[in-house]
Amino acid sequence: MKKWQKQLMALIISLGFSEKVKASSLTAEEIRTMVTNYETTYGVSLEEDKRLNEDVVIEQTLLSAEEIAEIATLLNVTTAEAPTTPAAAVTVLAKTVKTQQQQIKTLSDEPEVVVPVTVSMQANAARIIPMIIGHTPHTSTHLFGIDEPMYIRSNWWNQITATRTPMGNTLNQSDKESFMAAFGNFAQGLSNRVIELAANNQLGSLNLKQMMAGEGHIDYSSLTDTVAGLNGEYTVRRSDMMLAYFRSLPSVAGIFPLVSNIQNKEVAPTATFGELSQGYREGEYFKGSVEFAAEVYQVIDVMFKYKFADMIALEKKYIGYYNREGSDVIKWTFMEWIMVYFGKSLFNEQQRRRVVGVAVPQQDVVANPAMLGADGALRAIERVEEELKVLPFTDLALYTDATMLDYVTSFWNKIVQILDTTEGYKVFANLKHKPWYTALWAEKYGAYTGAVVLGQQLPDLHPDNITWVPNIPNNNYKMWITLPGNVENYEDKPMEMLAFYFERRFEVILTMTRWKEGAGVLQPGAKFKTLAELTASGRKLQWIFTNFPASAITIAATMSFAANNLFTISGTVASVTTVNNASIETVYKLVAGADFATTKLVKAGAFSTISADFQPAAVGDYIKVYAELHDVATTIDGKSVKVTTPTGKFLELERKVTV
Repeated sequence: MKKWQKQLMALIISLGFSEKVKASSLTAEEIRTMVTNYETTYGVSLEEDKRLNEDVVIEQTLLSAEEIAEIATLLNVTTAEAPTTPAAAVTVLAKTVKTQQQQIKTLSDEPEVVVPVTVSMQANAARIIPMIIGHTPHTSTHLFGIDEPMYIRSNWWNQITATRTPMGNTLNQSDKESFMAAFGNFAQGLSNRVIELAANNQLGSLNLKQMMAGEGHIDYSSLTDTVAGLNGEYTVRRSDMMLAYFRSLPSVAGIFPLVSNIQNKEVAPTATFGELSQGYREGEYFKGSVEFAAEVYQVIDVMFKYKFADMIALEKKYIGYYNREGSDVIKWTFMEWIMVYFGKSLFNEQQRRRVVGVAVPQQDVVANPAMLGADGALRAIERVEEELKVLPFTDLALYTDATMLDYVTSFWNKIVQILDTTEGYKVFANLKHKPWYTALWAEKYGAYTGAVVLGQQLPDLHPDNITWVPNIPNNNYKMWITLPGNVENYEDKPMEMLAFYFERRFEVILTMTRWKEGAGVLQPGAKFKTLAELTASGRKLQWIFTNFPASAITIAATMSFAANNLFTISGTVASVTTVNNASIETVYKLVAGADFATTKLVKAGAFSTISADFQPAAVGDYIKVYAELHDVATTIDGKSVKVTTPTGKFLELERKVTV
């Protein structure tokens, strides 16, 4: 028996075509499916395998009852009459396979049909995928031949997609209202689909590459028929493709696990155990201690609002974009264009915020910075430090491109002295500084090829074993050591950010979406009442260890915040008049150093809006500030608009002064 014959028989059985092969009733579409699946399954085309015509070694083993039944079906005999070993089956099955060769060749050579197929769950992936991504012909009534209300060709936005012809100034109020209604239904359907997939534990099965290849694992068997008022099979599949696209974008969820269903605040109990065991003695001798505490998971509201002031201008911009990009599979109509491209921008902003975000009171301006909308991972780490659960190594301040390797080694060695075992612990560091570290490693230890020799594990501090965190600014040197997954991001509903809401006000369309975000440390360590008690503990009760990468800065009339977002301050002036290089999306923390007694930040000049003079009373006292914003009127393209800019002053977020 030839290898291709054996493989083809196995494929026929797996595709459920046994009865049709027996009756010689395979359709052209089924033959194409079989040929396509052959190459996908075995990595070589059927024609190539036939040309090689290799023999297969037949093992003298018994066939299973299921295999005997399948062979009996192919031969149109009873199970009792079917062969029971592969060797015995060769002769009779080879004859059956040969009878199909000519039919396979004839049908596989037939040209592809050009008319749209009927929307049916039974359609194979070779037809489903082109229809989902918009590669099948339009009919006179529907876009891509999809017989569902959303794709009715007479809808003006679908006409634009089908003809690529701008509508000029022909849109009337009814056109805008119909577009709004369709848009709203589509957005709500997408939001509902996310909730449904999450509830069915299928959200993680959305894989864009697999779905594009027709190899997805989502069950669509309940969508065979289009139910009135609901999106049908292809609309749901298209929604899943969009969701899979968002899931394919670079995310920090692999570093900071995402915990859902946090609606406001949720308390998670933690416990710190003292030593429990001792040598055996008879009698009632009890030993051990357990200190219970709790970490609070908190999320706050984040939003996106946008005004489409001119639908006709939007339509023209959309067409211009379409003509430049061609057949982008993640865009068909206005709805998808807005959902995908606005959604992508929101998603990317969210990934940055989940790392460096800090929640501050929102100012009364048009545009507050995205990074000040909610807390991210670095803020969560800073919070447990301020709550006296984690004691930073203040001697581990800044590192450079020349000192980073020794810095990390020193940091790791400190942890080795504290923990009984560092098994599972990882160093987390700024991805932008990875080239520094890798170059220093190669210089000191030699280049590494990526192979593990003789089964030996990579060193704990090898560049490949460090978790490099994206989205941290280059001038941020924060580093920590903990177990993977200990620092988390929080949300309420999965992908709730994509639940766009639309509203019409005459010729203006408003869109918004609202969701919740937050971050925290699952197990930081025991909480102490005073810094002295925390210091005395020797960090023995911590699960996360941090550095203190502060830059020294002297309070002066003119200062610069370019070097860092964390500063140890000294000095006093009557008024700081100018602060250069301050980012409007950064909260700056100014911490008192050893000369705190002669340090003061006066409520004047650039800091005239803080609550009072900041006069530290101990090392470690701090004040946090961020840029004050205001709206300035300007003219763009002949239109008067408001632009949000910094005033040059700073607002106070919080302060700590030891009493």
